[in-house]
Amino acid sequence: MTRSRFSWPLAFVLVALIGAVLVYLIFDRITSWPERAFASFTHESATSVAKLRDVLADTFQFRPRVVVRDKVFYESSQEVMQLTVLTKDTQVMHESDQSWLGSTKHIRIRATYRLHAGFDLDKESQVSVQGSTVTVKIPPAKILSAEVLHWEVEELQDGLWNKIQPQDVTAELNALPKIAEAQQPDLPGEAQRVFERELSDKLKPLGYEAKVQTETKEMTNNK
Repeated sequence: MTRSRFSWPLAFVLVALIGAVLVYLIFDRITSWPERAFASFTHESATSVAKLRDVLADTFQFRPRVVVRDKVFYESSQEVMQLTVLTKDTQVMHESDQSWLGSTKHIRIRATYRLHAGFDLDKESQVSVQGSTVTVKIPPAKILSAEVLHWEVEELQDGLWNKIQPQDVTAELNALPKIAEAQQPDLPGEAQRVFERELSDKLKPLGYEAKVQTETKEMTNNK
């Protein structure tokens, strides 16, 4: 019976081939790790940013341009041009005297206005994401509108020959919204603080820290 002969050269070739395959697999795994990690990171970022944008849209009706690490994820698709975050009622009482040739007429009007404070989204706004920090760039808060709830003419007093005309009352009524706004000079700042607090509360569950920047100043909310 002929005994098969072991071939050492063939064995060396097989071992070399197996070693080469293992080296290739290890090398490929190592070199492809950054790409796989980046793909995973990008997918996770896209998902997180989508949740961030949904929160802004659902809570504030705010759909700004969203930038992550200098890459634009979403362009602005703003439909509501004003973001009202605070309303406050204020009473106005205005009196005026108008004299002509020594004859004076007197008008007194009282009114209640509801002031709406927030942000004008017609101006450029953007959300930037760097790590866990979300920076919202937005115009400064301001009083957006004054809605009249009630008004009444309390006194109309004609002069001897200087009589009150309908346009006199109209002019006084037209002046009331600005007077109401002037009575609440701190309302825009209060509106900005409310926005920052609500924004922080909404983004914290997503793992983000909110930061608000305006054209004139920068405010940070870490609460």
